[in-house]
Amino acid sequence: MLLTVLGTATPYPRPDEPCSGYLLQGEPTADDRRTSVWIDAGTGTFAELQRHVTLERLDAIVISHRHADHSADLLVAYYALRFSEHRPSGPIPLIAPKGMLDRLAAYLGPSSVDELPRVFDHRPMSGFGEASIGSLRLEWGPVQHGVPAFGLTVEEDGRRFAYSGDSAPCLSLEEIGERADLFLVEAGYDTAPDGVPAHHTPEDAGRTAAAAGAARLVLTHRAETLTADEARVRASAHFDGDIDVAVPGLSIAF
Repeated sequence: MLLTVLGTATPYPRPDEPCSGYLLQGEPTADDRRTSVWIDAGTGTFAELQRHVTLERLDAIVISHRHADHSADLLVAYYALRFSEHRPSGPIPLIAPKGMLDRLAAYLGPSSVDELPRVFDHRPMSGFGEASIGSLRLEWGPVQHGVPAFGLTVEEDGRRFAYSGDSAPCLSLEEIGERADLFLVEAGYDTAPDGVPAHHTPEDAGRTAAAAGAARLVLTHRAETLTADEARVRASAHFDGDIDVAVPGLSIAF
């Protein structure tokens, strides 16, 4: 599989740094085509997506939760998938929490209500679920973020990818990341606040990856006060495997 980072910023985009978004692709076929899934559509990621895959070759979209820094670019993707000459021939699978199309329609206006299902084949996330997209097998389950939010596992030919979305440390995320060859985990806190947490610190990310038995950890969506080096060092105190820090444009084959 091939993971390409489109953006990581939280909770708003910055120059040259879109919000959360990733392109996950399967192994190439004989005609050099890969199953391509856009994971999270944070602000600015749709433009970056098009550097790597054309619209007609995008096989599905997965949204971990409905916060704008993970989903706002669905609005502009709607226009592209509806009007572009290079749009797919039919609705694209959109695996996202319940109510996602209603959210989009509230912004796009009444005329979009009938058009949205012609653009997006919405497959609502609720509890644990699974789907097959091309060569990729997807599974998801709820994680702890204060709103309906989901972690994701993707498998292909024995290789395993996992993604935290936005989540506090929780047992379900450790299970989602179990034995992942690459575990993409957010580090949205520099220091955890008092009360019920909603994100990981770098130390939390290291502990979650270790508990899951992951082979490789990629830190993403890090707090703006955290440098890449600091995040890596702090996570490494709790995780012995390889650690990378996601930046836009980073591609990792695994």
